[in-house]
Order: sequence, then structure tokens, then C-alpha cells
Amino acid sequence: MVSKIRLLALSMLGVLVFSLPAEAARLLRWRFNPAQNRLEFTTDGQIQPRAQLIFDPTRIIVDLPGTRLGRAMVKEAVGNGISSYRIGQFDAQTTRIVVELEPGYTLDPRQVSVRGLSRTDWILELPRPQLNTAGSAGDAVSITTAPAQPTPVIQKPPVVAATPMVSAPTQVTEVRKTPDGLFVRTQGKVPKVKLRRSRDLKTIEVEISEAALGGGAIPVPPAVPELGIQQVILAQKSEKPPVVRLSLKVPEKAPDWRAAASNAGGIVLLPKSRPEPTQANAASQSQAVSAAGSATVPTLEGVVIDRGRNQLLMQVDQPVRYSARADGGEYVLTLSPAKLAVGAREPQIYVGDRVRRVKLTQQGPQSVEVRITPSTGVSIDSVQILNLKLLALPLQRQGAIAVTPPLGTQPPTNFPVFGSTPAIQALPGATDIDLPSLNRRAVIVIDPGHGGPDPGAVGNGLRETDIVLDVSRQVTAFLQQQGVEVVMTRNGEYDLDLQPRVDIAERANATAFVSIHANAISLARPEVNGAESYYYGGGGQELARQIHQSILQSVDIRDRGLRQARFYVIKRTSMPAALIETGFITGAEDHRKLADPVFRTRMARAIARGILRYLQ
Repeated sequence: MVSKIRLLALSMLGVLVFSLPAEAARLLRWRFNPAQNRLEFTTDGQIQPRAQLIFDPTRIIVDLPGTRLGRAMVKEAVGNGISSYRIGQFDAQTTRIVVELEPGYTLDPRQVSVRGLSRTDWILELPRPQLNTAGSAGDAVSITTAPAQPTPVIQKPPVVAATPMVSAPTQVTEVRKTPDGLFVRTQGKVPKVKLRRSRDLKTIEVEISEAALGGGAIPVPPAVPELGIQQVILAQKSEKPPVVRLSLKVPEKAPDWRAAASNAGGIVLLPKSRPEPTQANAASQSQAVSAAGSATVPTLEGVVIDRGRNQLLMQVDQPVRYSARADGGEYVLTLSPAKLAVGAREPQIYVGDRVRRVKLTQQGPQSVEVRITPSTGVSIDSVQILNLKLLALPLQRQGAIAVTPPLGTQPPTNFPVFGSTPAIQALPGATDIDLPSLNRRAVIVIDPGHGGPDPGAVGNGLRETDIVLDVSRQVTAFLQQQGVEVVMTRNGEYDLDLQPRVDIAERANATAFVSIHANAISLARPEVNGAESYYYGGGGQELARQIHQSILQSVDIRDRGLRQARFYVIKRTSMPAALIETGFITGAEDHRKLADPVFRTRMARAIARGILRYLQ
């Protein structure tokens, strides 16, 4: 029987944002996210997908010209109206992805989209398949609905077109309108700013020295009429020396403007008719913009003692600024601006706890004081930012070593991880890898991949999120033993997108960023096993090399090599960054090892040793 085919042009599925690469890219990884009903895939070079919707049977075809797969065809069952997806080499220059619906199901083509998160990270978004009731009995594949009219799927904000990356200590990544003026988001070093007005009074020019435009398209408002700004222009003024210029076109009689750089990363611009910006309110503005533009005062919602990890946890509803000081034998943490949530109470203290008292006080309308009295022999370490809404204060007793328990020993919880957990004992093999000492200050961000509704790779009874959270917690503990300040992007099972992970690292001004994952391929390929380490550029190569070598020296696992890739979190971070694949959940060898708590502890210690070697 001749199939009934209807093609849907890519203009109906997505918007082409990037041009084809000069050399063939490689499809590095992919997975189907059932929680969001979408296929996510990543290449090591920029691509330009082409997509079409074909009926009888209903399937979506996404071709990746100029891309090679480098392996045999992969096919995975999905369910819930989607039969499977398969990935193969269509011809010498094209990798093809096919998502096929189950017989009798259809979908609305207007709700299908191919969306680029970056030049290398893409999402095929699908609506939930519906039973096809339009066709006659027994004609499950018949489609009677005409193709939808072309509609743009991505509404692109005004942006500065992508430019070749210029090396500079400061990267400008966004210009955003605020209630009082403008905020220029930056990454890297604190920006150096000069502001002047043109002779004709029609242009406010802000020059940011030792700065470059960040990679990719940069969001910029075209104009801000309510502030008298007729046009906003952002450009790379020069590359040597690197200088970025922000020009505001204004009427002659418009007020002058002021600028202030923030240590938290950014520049606040205010007209002189507004209060003059200072370092303090510039940093506050930076945090407010980071919290999705929220203008509300951060709220301290609760404080609890995490007895399993010997730390005090403080939950806030958005990023908050804080300062700390010692007051006699007490530790005082001040959150400002901030307020106490209605009903917020101090944690219950028991005999044997590492604190004797925790007192919460609202100090005026914009400040909250957390006053902590530690128990005898206990010291309080510096604040750790576990994620955008969770702060931790480690309670350290000399000689104590905290090691995370095996998978399954902790009760499943939603964000945040509050409440007590069982006492943690060191696992066998946890101390047979030497950890070098560190004689300088360093801040390391550890990023457990996936989380919450996104389990990552799944196979052989294992979930990637469980494995990498356990390994990441142990890496954190081992690094802290050696005096390293560690920030975890997440410390529980909750959802965290890619950009917030980057934001956490930038806000912490991290020395290095390490993302920890577990790999997967088709269950039909159990022979694929081994560790892989990825970097994007700069110091990331040496960081990834040290970690990879440490793993191979200490852990019984195959070597799949050190590789360069454009994964979002290691490309968008300004500090040296590496992404570590700890083994294949689908591998005949690796899945048994990843399920073993002793192996995970050895892996964690090897990663920690590699990081410490890099820091030396």
C-alpha cells in the first residue's frame, strides 16, 4: 500500500538560528525526557536541524546535516503513546532522528517544535499524543486533519547577534530593564566602568574595559521609553584592548546617568533623578535580577539542623545577600535585605547536637539576624551556597569525616533536604586513595547532573540522578576535608535547569566547576563501558585531564578518553570546567559497579584527588 505522507516544513517546527558548520559535527548524547515529553540532544559543533512530520505511521523526522553518529543505529522504547525513537546515520553527512508514535495515536503538528538552547544543545518538544478518533475502525494511521499553517515556535527576544568570542576577564551576557534603570549582567571579574555623555547630549556611553561580549546571542531591550531611552546599542568597541560599549540614545533634555559595578557580577545604571547607585545596592540589584527579576524582599523561610551531614540549613525563597561575623563565642549571620517568614521558628535542639542555640530575629524591616551558639569543641565554617534557595553552615568537630551513605539509605524527599538523616559511617575503600593537601583558598562548584523530575539516564534498575548525587556529595565531603570551600548546585532531588547551575558557579566566583554524570546508550549495547571526561576550553582541559588520570589510576574502569565538547554548563561557565561521565548505566560491567557503594566512594575520592591535583 502506498503510504499517505504529509510533510511539515521546519518553519512550522522551529526557527533556524544557526548556520551549518564548516566541518562535520558529532552527535554526542541524547535522551528522552518523559516528564517533559521531549527529546534532548547535544552535538560537539553547531548544527542546523531540518524537521518534518510524516503520517502513516505518524512519526517525526529530524535530520542533522553535517553530523555523524559514529556508531550503529540506536533504538529505544518510550511508551505513553510514543512507540520509540531511533537514531542512525541516514547518509555520509546526515544523522537522522525518528520519533514514531504508537499505532492509533496522533498529535497536533502545531504543538511540535525543535528549539535550540545553544548552538549545540537542542530540544524536540512534543505534545502528549492523543488517540486518533477521526479515522474509521481499523484505520488507526489515517489522518484527516490538514497540515497547520506555519507559525513561529520561538519568539526571539531582541538580541545582539553572536560574535566571535573575544578573550577578556569580564564577559557581558545580558542587558535588562529594571524598575529604576538598567542592569548589565556580567561574568568573571568585577567590571571596570566609565560613563560619559556625548557633546550633543543625545548619547549616554558606558564603556566596560577589559570586557568582551559573551558567546551566543545577548538579550538587549531595543528601547526603554518610560526612562527616556530611545535606543539601546551594545557592541564590542575593540578587541585589543577588549572594550565593550553600551550606548543609550536619549533626548537632549534627558537627565544624566550614573553607573556602579557590583561584586556579585553586573553593572547598575540609574538616571540621576533616581537614588545614586552604590556598591551595596548594585550588588542587591544583581541578586534581584538573578531572581528572575523579582522585586520582593528575600524571605528566610526556615532553619533546621541536618544531623546526618552536621550542618545548619537555611531556606530562602530567592537569592539573598549575607554577611557573617563572630561575636564572642557566637556566630552571627545577617541577611539583608531580608525578612522572616510568618511562623518561622528556631530548630529544636537535642542533647548531643553540635549547636546549643539558634536565635532568629527581625532586625528592622530589611534585615534578619541568625545568631548561633556552637557546642563545645565545634567550629562553624563559612557559608556554603547549596543552590539559589538553600544556604548551609557546616558544623565541624575536629577529626570528624562525613561520607554520604549508599543509595537507598536516605528517605526520598523533595527540595529542600530538611530534617535529620541517619548517622553516616565511612564506607570500605574510602580512605585508600591519598588526597593531597591544599595551601590556598579555593571555591569548587560540584554539579550533580539532572535531578527531580529529570532522572537522567535510566537502565538496569539504576537512575543517573541517584548515582551522581551520591558521588557528588562524597566528592564534596572529601574536598572539605582538605580545606576546600565547596558549593553544590543541588543537594537533593529537585529540578534545576542548566542556566541556574551556571549562575550558581558565577555567583560563587568559583575557582573551578565540575559536573558529574553517568552515561548511557542502548541496552542492546552492553559492551560499551568506561569513563569519559569532557572540557570545553581554557583551563578546563587540564582540570579534566587531572580528574581523568586520577580515575584511571584509582578505579577499575575502562578508559574512553579525554574529549572536547560544547556541553552547556562547561561552555557557559567562565572558570575552568569539566564534565565527568562516571560509567555507563547500560554497560554490562559499569552498571554493576555503579550500583556498588564502595565503587561510588572510590570514584568520588578519585574525582576529589584529581581536583586537588589541579588546584596544586
